[in-house]
Amino acid sequence: MVLATNQVRINEYTITVGLGEMAVTRDPKTSLACFGLGSCICLCAYDPLSKISGMVHIVLPKSKNGLADRAAIKYADVAIPVLLQELEQTGASKTHLKVKIAGGAKMIKSFGQDDPFDMGNRNCEMVKSLLAAHNLRISGSDTGGTQGRSVWMIADTGQVLVRKAGEEIREL
Repeated sequence: MVLATNQVRINEYTITVGLGEMAVTRDPKTSLACFGLGSCICLCAYDPLSKISGMVHIVLPKSKNGLADRAAIKYADVAIPVLLQELEQTGASKTHLKVKIAGGAKMIKSFGQDDPFDMGNRNCEMVKSLLAAHNLRISGSDTGGTQGRSVWMIADTGQVLVRKAGEEIREL
């Protein structure tokens, strides 16, 4: 729910999901939040039947070994399977999930088209590829560009709100 251009009404309490962190909840009084996303990706997943929500803050596209270790969830190739496993263990069904992503900005200016430093684009492409491999469709996204973002997810409804730097909050 938007109160004003720079305020979001959140539930009783908010879980902040930092770099390489994940949160899963079924508590209707909770909101999940990722602040200051640049090239990182915030992936939000919600099962409307079980009302279970999850969020992961992805920092880099690929780990060196791809092992599903909770300590390595900063990598997309580890974070997505771990988040899906945690959601299912909490009672969500993968077939019901609504998935939304935000972030992936280009934070370092370069002059070439094939920019090895465009981590935002690399993160975004990896997340999209992995979600497709898990047969998950993205139902909302706000990715790319050059502006940082913050994301809020209202746990009991799955509503995802995004605010780009210098802009108003909008719903995905």
